[in-house]
Amino acid sequence: MKISKSKDGTVLNDSFWYHPFCLKGLVVVFTEEKLKYYKSLSIYKRSKELVELLFKDKKDKSGCPYLHHLEKVSEDFEDERIKAMALMHDTLEDTNLTKEDLENLGYDSSFINVIELLTNTYKTYDEYIDKLLSSNNIEAIKIKLKDVLHNMDISRFVSPRPKDYERIRNKYVKSYLKIIDKLEGEMKK
Repeated sequence: MKISKSKDGTVLNDSFWYHPFCLKGLVVVFTEEKLKYYKSLSIYKRSKELVELLFKDKKDKSGCPYLHHLEKVSEDFEDERIKAMALMHDTLEDTNLTKEDLENLGYDSSFINVIELLTNTYKTYDEYIDKLLSSNNIEAIKIKLKDVLHNMDISRFVSPRPKDYERIRNKYVKSYLKIIDKLEGEMKK
């Protein structure tokens, strides 16, 4: 993506409606000053601001604000960097945000790599989990564990339906067991 500046200092690129990122037609414009401020924030605060913007109107399968899920996945991590990665684990998968957007917003390649590993681009969920585990990226695997644990929490649903139980059993419990096996194997090394 080619970045340029307009006379008023707005950061632009070579696309008509894409300013450093676009959300389903909603243009978000960063002035040079705003971009500099954003990059100066701690990685967690920067990530928190970004997910609040990206997920502000989204709901999860239980009907709760999606932001709640992101916060639950990240809350148990003490390291601010991993906490930020966990908070942003669904950004590339569930929004129009791109790897290039993350680079333009000041995220480094190792941070972006974890977010990419946590992005399901595979035909099946099993294939996605297997690829994630074969990456041997412990940060990404631990974040995925927290994600799966929260997705397995049936208490999030006011009135769980049979398909909610089925999804948890067939998708998340199976993944949870694979992740635990991988982490236990890593601990024995």
